[in-house]
Amino acid sequence: MYFPTITLTISLSAALIPLATLITGTPSPSHLERRKHHDEGPPLNFVYIMRQDIDYSDPEAHLDVYAEDGTVAYQFVKKTLDPQKGVSTAELTTGDSDLVFNLDSTDDACGHDSVYEEREGTGSQTRRVEIYPRGPLKDVWRLNYFDSDGVRRNFKFNRGFSDKGGSIYTQVDGHDGDLIAELKNEKRKDSWLTDDDDSKGVSTLTLFCAEDSPRELLIAFMGIGLSRVNECGL
Repeated sequence: MYFPTITLTISLSAALIPLATLITGTPSPSHLERRKHHDEGPPLNFVYIMRQDIDYSDPEAHLDVYAEDGTVAYQFVKKTLDPQKGVSTAELTTGDSDLVFNLDSTDDACGHDSVYEEREGTGSQTRRVEIYPRGPLKDVWRLNYFDSDGVRRNFKFNRGFSDKGGSIYTQVDGHDGDLIAELKNEKRKDSWLTDDDDSKGVSTLTLFCAEDSPRELLIAFMGIGLSRVNECGL
């Protein structure tokens, strides 16, 4: 008496299996490749350090960017030229004060989309840093540049919700690719960084990046991030 019911139940179950496959989907090769890239990446062997207890009272003061051995590898300064119009320039120089590049902005204002861009010219990679505020949600931060073949390379910073730190990935078809850098809030006790009053360590924002990453753009990005948070908060 119950055999037809059993047969019907089995038939419906068999019919639902392909339907479930259609709904959930089988990961495509490109999706699996993106997932692989998201989880893996080159070693982040290059380290650059900026103190977080920075005195911003002097707008002309350069902020030191230290290599892991304590040498000043670069210096960074962001100058506000016209606060009413949002005109500013971010400057990266070597430890010997030789100019590396400037990133200029005409919309540098808290709560507004802001772009910092290198002027076009001889040797310019037209480097860009883009900040897109989203109110109570996490801001979207992007950076990109043109490589030697004229191809624009895009990256995205996945920042913590209430944190200056986060991870930077290449962008592949609008998705996260390889991890190429990380920004971390640290308490460092390097002898060259601390003194007798710093027994608990010095608060730093530390950049860990891959050898073939756009390191100088990432360093400027770190400086812009610290300056932006000082001016606008997280």
